[in-house]
Amino acid sequence: MSHSWNENEAIGIETSTWVRSTDVSQANYPSKKTNNKHVNEKKFDRNAIDGGNLRARIQALTDSEETSSVLFCPHMWQRYLVRFVAFTATLPVVLLLWAAYYQGRTIVSYWTRDKSSHIALSRLQMLLATLFFLVEILWAVDQLLVAWQIKSYSFFGTWRPRLRLLGENSLPSVDVVICICKESEAMVYGTVLAAFDLNYPLDKLRVIVTDDGGDSAVESGLAALRSRVGNVFYTSNYGKATEKPPGVKAANLNNALQFIDSLPGGRAELIAVLDVDMIPDRAWLRATIPHFYPAGGYQEDGKEIGLVCGVQTFYNIPDNDPTNQSNSLRVKCYHPIQDQAGKGQCAGSGWVMRRKALDDLPGGQFPTTCVCEDFYTQFLLGQTNHWITAAVGEYLQCGLVPDTYQAQLKQYTRWYLSNLAVQDLHQLSGHSWISLLEKLVWKAPVTMAGLMMMHLKPHLATLQLILFPVLFLTKTPLIVTSHDRSEELIRLLRIHAGSVFFSYLHHVHIGIMAGYRASIMDWGMTKWLSPHYTVAYMKTYFPGLFNSTQSKKSSAAAFVSTGSLKDKLFERFPARRGGLSKRLNHIFLECGVWMHCVAVTAILVTAWVAVKNLPEASNNTEKLLNILLWVFWPSNQAFIVLAIACFTPIKYAIWPPNIGENNDLLQKVHNGPGAPTSFLFRPREEAKRWEERSNPIWGGGLDFVTVYTIWGIWAGLVFIWAWWL
Repeated sequence: MSHSWNENEAIGIETSTWVRSTDVSQANYPSKKTNNKHVNEKKFDRNAIDGGNLRARIQALTDSEETSSVLFCPHMWQRYLVRFVAFTATLPVVLLLWAAYYQGRTIVSYWTRDKSSHIALSRLQMLLATLFFLVEILWAVDQLLVAWQIKSYSFFGTWRPRLRLLGENSLPSVDVVICICKESEAMVYGTVLAAFDLNYPLDKLRVIVTDDGGDSAVESGLAALRSRVGNVFYTSNYGKATEKPPGVKAANLNNALQFIDSLPGGRAELIAVLDVDMIPDRAWLRATIPHFYPAGGYQEDGKEIGLVCGVQTFYNIPDNDPTNQSNSLRVKCYHPIQDQAGKGQCAGSGWVMRRKALDDLPGGQFPTTCVCEDFYTQFLLGQTNHWITAAVGEYLQCGLVPDTYQAQLKQYTRWYLSNLAVQDLHQLSGHSWISLLEKLVWKAPVTMAGLMMMHLKPHLATLQLILFPVLFLTKTPLIVTSHDRSEELIRLLRIHAGSVFFSYLHHVHIGIMAGYRASIMDWGMTKWLSPHYTVAYMKTYFPGLFNSTQSKKSSAAAFVSTGSLKDKLFERFPARRGGLSKRLNHIFLECGVWMHCVAVTAILVTAWVAVKNLPEASNNTEKLLNILLWVFWPSNQAFIVLAIACFTPIKYAIWPPNIGENNDLLQKVHNGPGAPTSFLFRPREEAKRWEERSNPIWGGGLDFVTVYTIWGIWAGLVFIWAWWL
C-alpha cells in the first residue's frame, strides 16, 4: 500500500518528541535475548470473567440507535423478504433443469441413432452442442447447491442483535495481536495507537506486534512507544520457522501465542487479531465480547460461541467499486445468513476468540497447512462438538484494499486455492477411490457434490469463453432440436427466457440487503476472475504442465502480504499514474489480462460472423427465432454476459479508477489527556461511505451492471413474447 505522509506525523507523535531507537536502552523492551524480562509495563489484570455479572451489563441497541460502526439495519419488511432468497434462487434453476430434460432427451436420441429424431447436425456440431449442454447443467447444479447450502439458512434463522458491553470493572482481559510483514512503519504505528485508543480499560489490554519480516526499525520504534504506554510488545517470527514457507500468517500468530505465554501474567482470556492495515473502531471489543455470552448471542445444540468477527469496511475503494473489492454482497447478505446457522464468517482481521476455544484446535494453535488461516480456523471450530462462530453486523474495522490489479488478483486467487485446500484436506485425505465413491453416492452426496463444484465452477466460465467462438464458427445452434422444431423450440424458449428473467429478479431480491449494484457486480466478478482461477488451479494441481515448482503442498509459498506489495505505476492515483503503455504492458502481459482480450475479441468477432451466416428465413418471426437459436439464446451464461464481464479488467487497464491520496482519506483526531500521543489518524466518514457516491446502475462507460440489467429485462420481454407464438 502506498503512503505519502510523514510517518512520525501520521501516528500522532511530534517529531521533536519521538524517541528514536538510539535513545532507548535494550533493557526497556523485549528482545530476542530478553523475552522473559519485561519492564516498564503496566499491571495486567487477567482475573477470570464473572459471567453472571458481565451478562447483567450487556446492552442491546435498537435499530434506530446509530453508531459510528453501524453496518446496515434492515427494516422489518427487508428482513422478511430476504428469508425467501433460497426460493428465488431455486426457481430459475428448476426451470433450467426442466429445459434440460427436453434437451437431454433430444441429445440422447441423436447419440443412440434414433431415426425418429431427425436432427440435422454433423457429429462435430453435436459434440460441441452436447458439451455446451453439460456445462449449462453443471452451472445449474452449482446454483442449486449454493441456494440450499447457504441461502436456505435465512428461512428459519434469527437476526443477531447489536450489543454493547458496559462498565469498566470485571471485564475480560484481551491480548490484541497485530500481524505485520514488511509494511511501512507509519502503517504499523498507526494501527498500534488505534488499538490503544479502544474504548476498553488499558489494564485489561495488551498489544503484541508479531513480525514475519524482521523489521528492526519497527522494533526500535515500538520500544520507544512502550516507554510511554507500557503494555505493547514486539516479537519477530523472522527466521524462526522451518516447517512452513515464509510469510504464512498462521505461523506468525503461533509465534505470538508462544510469546504471550512468556509474559508476566500469562495469557489473557481472549485473543483478538488485527491485520496491520485495519484500524479498529473504538467500540470493537465492546461490540464483539458480549456475543460470547448467552445473553448476547445464542447457543445451538449446546454449543458455545468460540469466535466473533466484526465486518471490515475500507476507506480507499474507488467510486462504483469497478472490481468489486468491497464484497458488499457477501458481507451484507451471505455472511448474516451464515451467521444465523452458527457459521459466522471469520474475515481474517478484527476477530476475537476465546483461548479455551483455541485450545481445542489441533495442537492448541492456528493451522499452518493453509495460508487462509481465518477460514481454516473457523472450519476447524465447526468440526468440534462444542464451538460455533458468530459474525457481528457492524463495521468494526476500517482499512485498505489492495490498490493495484496485481495485488487484488493475488489476494483472490490465494483465497480460492486456500479454500480448496481446506476442503481437500478434510474430504479427500486418507480415502481410497472406492471409499470416496461410496461417500459421494451414499454417505455425504451433498458435501461431495459441493466439493466437486468448488473445483469445477471457475473453469466452467473459462470453458465457455472457448466454446462460444467454436460454436459460432461451426454454425452450431445453442439449443438442439429435431428437424420439425417449432413446438419444441418455442417450449424451450419460454423456459430458458423465464429462467434468465427470474435469475435476474433473484439478483434484485438479494440487492434488498446489499444494494442492486453489489448484487450484480458479484455475479460478474465470478466470470472475469475465472481465467485467472483456471491458470492458478492448473499451476497448483498440475505443476508439471507448466514446469512449475508450485504444488498443493507448496502453494502457500506464493503468499505475499498484500500490504507489502509495492505500487510502481500508481494505477489509481491520477497525479502519479504511470503511462498507458506501461500499464497495458503490466496488466495485460504480467497479470494475464491478455486472456480476456483474446476471449472478448474472439467472441464478438465470431458472433458477428454467426449473425451474417444465419439461415434464410421466410418471415420476421422465423428470422428472430434464428437469431435467438444461433447467437442470442437467453441464458445466464450468454456470450454477451461473459464478454462484458471479461471487459472489466480491460476497462480497468485503460481507464483505471481514481482514489485520493491518504492525506485526503484520513483525518487527524486529537486525543484526550493521558493518551500516549496527542493525536492519531482515522479514516474520514466520507471515505468510508463510498457507496453513497456510487451510481446503482451505471458505473461509467461500458459497465457490466448496465449491460446485465438490459439483458435481464430483454429476457423478460422474450419470455412474454414467446407465449404469443
